[in-house]
Amino acid sequence: MAQAASKTCEICVSAPGSWYCLDCEQHYCENCKILHSRQRLSTNHEFKKASDFIPEVKSKCTDHNEAFTFVCLACDVTVCVCCVTEKHNGHKLSQFKDIIVQLKTKIEEDISTKINKARENVSRLEQNRSAFNGQVETVIKSITEEGNKLKSMIDRCTAKRIASIQEKARYESKRLSAILSDHKIAVENANALNSRKISIEEQSRIDGSLIKMLKTLNKDIDELEVCPLPKFPSPTYTPKVVNENDISQLLGTYELCEIKTGTEKKVKQYCLVVQTT
Repeated sequence: MAQAASKTCEICVSAPGSWYCLDCEQHYCENCKILHSRQRLSTNHEFKKASDFIPEVKSKCTDHNEAFTFVCLACDVTVCVCCVTEKHNGHKLSQFKDIIVQLKTKIEEDISTKINKARENVSRLEQNRSAFNGQVETVIKSITEEGNKLKSMIDRCTAKRIASIQEKARYESKRLSAILSDHKIAVENANALNSRKISIEEQSRIDGSLIKMLKTLNKDIDELEVCPLPKFPSPTYTPKVVNENDISQLLGTYELCEIKTGTEKKVKQYCLVVQTT
């Protein structure tokens, strides 16, 4: 009989097969596992979590002792020539090589997309970090020039304002570096998956085990997350015309928006507007 590719209970054929019996080589749901353990003949059977155990893919049908040669698309299982005329009669079938070609094609496209997206994100992050640092320097220069105009009367306020924006800029620059690091890791992970793909392609066998490896690789590729780019901060400086009685406000304001990333769902974006008091 063909080996089920999905983890559905093979007893009730309805609930998820979250447990795997090593003795029976079958998936069981929680209720069927309890009933199975209560039976005298199977009371000592050993179970493992299905998520932690991948049963060996058999090369021959246990019912007919024939080699698996097809995949039943309707049931998503491997079948032999005898299965085709019995339980799977009339079902749509596909040869191993066709399934493998489809999986390899999808993996090739998906991994290429992930790698390209991750690399593009890293490139844009590096460019925007450089632009951000340049904008910060521009704001600092503007603040410094404004302070020099006011000479000694506002020297202390100038230093205080520069220190404030530098502190915020350092914080955001560190966050940009951390985000850049995450995207570089995404590139490394994508390359690792690509190496696995190449290793699998070098294998000459065409059997159920290869399908299993390709499906596992395909699942890992789908789970690889390449986060969208954040909204980059764009610091600006707005000078303000005041008199000597408003020295504490002479340096105007600067705006530096906090980085907003797709993964920080609980952190609200805000713009920090600082004004000397």
